[in-house]
Amino acid sequence: LKFKGLLPHAPEPRTSSSLGVLGLSCAMAAALAGTAARQLGRCVGRHNRVAVRLFPNLATSSRCFSIETPSIAIYRGVESSPFSDTLEFKKSSGGFPVFRLMDNEGKLLPGASLPFSLEDGVRMYELMVRSAVYDGFLLTMQRQGRISFYCCNWGEEAASVGTAAALKDQDMIWPQYRELGMFLWRGLTPEEMCDQNIGNESDRSKGRNLQVHYCLLEKNVQTVHAVLGTHIAQAPGAGYAYKLGGEDRVSVAYFGDGAASEGDALTGLNFASVYGSQTLFICRNNGYSISTGVEDQYGGDGIAGRGPAFGIPTVRVDGNDLVAVYTATKEARRLAVEEKTPVLLELMTYRVSDHTTSDDSKAYRVENAEQVDAWKSIGPIPRWRKYLEAQGLWDDSKQIALETQAKADIMDAFKKAEAKKRPPLKECFTDVYTDLPWHLEEQWQYCEKHVREYSGDYNIGRYRDLDGPLPAMDAKRALSGPRKMPPKPTGPSQRSTMVAAINDALTIAMEKDPKAIVFGEDVAFGGVFRASVGLREKFGEGRVMNAPVAEQAIAGFAVGLSVAGYTAIAEMQFADYIFPAFDQIVNEIAKYRYRNAGGGAGNIVIRSPCSAVGHGSMYHSQSVESYFAHCPGLKIVIPRGPKQAKGLLLAAIRDPDPVLFFEPKVLYRHIFENADGDVPMGDYELPLGQAETIREGTDITLVGWGTQVSRLEAAADRAAADGISCEVIDLQTIIPWDVDAIEASVKKTGRLIVSHEAPSTNGFGAEIGIKIQERCFLHLQAPITRVCGFDTHFPYAWEEFYLPSVARVYDAIKKTMSY
Repeated sequence: LKFKGLLPHAPEPRTSSSLGVLGLSCAMAAALAGTAARQLGRCVGRHNRVAVRLFPNLATSSRCFSIETPSIAIYRGVESSPFSDTLEFKKSSGGFPVFRLMDNEGKLLPGASLPFSLEDGVRMYELMVRSAVYDGFLLTMQRQGRISFYCCNWGEEAASVGTAAALKDQDMIWPQYRELGMFLWRGLTPEEMCDQNIGNESDRSKGRNLQVHYCLLEKNVQTVHAVLGTHIAQAPGAGYAYKLGGEDRVSVAYFGDGAASEGDALTGLNFASVYGSQTLFICRNNGYSISTGVEDQYGGDGIAGRGPAFGIPTVRVDGNDLVAVYTATKEARRLAVEEKTPVLLELMTYRVSDHTTSDDSKAYRVENAEQVDAWKSIGPIPRWRKYLEAQGLWDDSKQIALETQAKADIMDAFKKAEAKKRPPLKECFTDVYTDLPWHLEEQWQYCEKHVREYSGDYNIGRYRDLDGPLPAMDAKRALSGPRKMPPKPTGPSQRSTMVAAINDALTIAMEKDPKAIVFGEDVAFGGVFRASVGLREKFGEGRVMNAPVAEQAIAGFAVGLSVAGYTAIAEMQFADYIFPAFDQIVNEIAKYRYRNAGGGAGNIVIRSPCSAVGHGSMYHSQSVESYFAHCPGLKIVIPRGPKQAKGLLLAAIRDPDPVLFFEPKVLYRHIFENADGDVPMGDYELPLGQAETIREGTDITLVGWGTQVSRLEAAADRAAADGISCEVIDLQTIIPWDVDAIEASVKKTGRLIVSHEAPSTNGFGAEIGIKIQERCFLHLQAPITRVCGFDTHFPYAWEEFYLPSVARVYDAIKKTMSY
């Protein structure tokens, strides 16, 4: 068993201008190049893998920042750089033999021995057979219309059971959807399987997930990920947390050859490599991704060929050989923990079944029926059965008894599951957030009443308690605003800029929470806006980390940290560049608690500079809040000044729900002459979900957030000269927004203008407008007006016209007042 993660022919170290740098230590670089090397030659490799093995007498790192002197040239981020006058293009770093210990007839190869007891071997076989029997039964249930969907595991049982058996109970597993054997090894019961596939009230995820999306959170198994490959970028976050904690624990991502094509897979491998994350990447290469064969899925040497490119120890394994799978996984786990490194395993197997019950593989398989039967004959179950029979541990009678019992167990469980009701209606609304915010409380209370009034239109008898009296409801819970108020700031204040206030908040958060991690592009030296300057010096490189330029992996890494119990404080360098992370944010972070029915990624805040800056054009000026406001599960905050930025950011970091914290970058160094620039010096929080009335008025209400608030104030000053009294409200939190504060103001003034920099169409002002119209229609004296960015891309030359300027707001005030 040999894991490859090195160049195939590493050069021997020699003291010439063609010095190979594989394993060159920073100490050697400093000795050769003096002070410049000490300054620039600081190693970034945290893995201690390559150098220690090749050059045990040198220091620890294999990758150094480059230095150049007249006598030596070392290039950044490469493990070998000998000079050559021969032009050579390489396609491969060397082939990968398929590691196996048992032939197709179930005989151990010469010199091979079992890495586990015969007792465990029998247990593994029984679970593989049970997996196959359960698959057959639930497939039949789908064909009968008793469940809507199913996904079989036939032919891949060893890849699932063998890996699971080689792990330890504390290892965190991130499954895809063909790991039934792993779930059975960790303790998933037939009852739990059937409850999940039917979606009844006993289902762990409360009936929220598609079939086969199992979870065992208390046994360190996350919920099956429906979005292909997203979990591959998440697992390294947990693996890094285990490394930081010095734990005997790994994070394990299962995925298939199709998922390996996702950007999340490549960025996940890279993040794990850069951070030395204790992560196992286990790829089941079964030849197909639905109908797409591997010949159309990737070029190059399979999935294993990617490992060395990232400096990751890698091995290719016969995935139908239970002994080889177990052995490779066991050794991979040891490497990950002892050498602080990710490891990649490519398990070569074959998908005997259709992709799912929505698929007919006969329409596209390149193998004929005879070839498929051949694959079945050398699959993991028949191969391991032959071995057990040769040892006198198995025979036909035991096989019949096992299959009979397994079928009886799953049939009995299914009958019981079918008899159960679906969960109560309220569970449709819970776990979106830690606590139901006002709008979900309002929607739940409405829905409970509506379905009873129109009970003939719904199958209410299928749901627990829905055909009974209304559940207890508290009208106060449908009121907006925070349900708990933090203590008001006390102690001295100091005049501050917004960027300094944000830095202060990050410092306090990291001082108070030893598991708070700050990471993102360029944050180690302070970030492009210097918001994190000095943090690395205070808290160390393990807690303040530069991130590779891959926004989706930054967001995914945050999920892994959060699941491991850490507080993730991520930075997206510009809000304009957050969109590669959109999938991770809206499909993973936002849905994580709901999907897990309460457990999962919540302690995450993503900071991002946003909005116009005066010269940013379309890729450095966008206001993106409305894209995310449409997605349940996220909180969104945009501060208007330094005092608000510090207090709201501390509240966001400590909030149990994920928070997007957008910072208007034009305000970073703006000098605030009013009270917003006086920032309390200590630790304080400002409540999320509460608007602030910063100027009272009687004639018209102006609502905005972020940079726009100052424009509203200026317009209000201008209107005051005309005798118009404006009430100005800073929304502060976009989700959940303080509807009651706006409603009360509009019922007083009778008029409303909502203003934001984002384009008008589908901007958040539209949501505010329709909600206030619903609540205040009879109080309105004029139509609700929006003053927003135009429905074009953010322009460079015409920025002053594009922005909702003071003049545009003032014009809207006059027109609304004269309606």
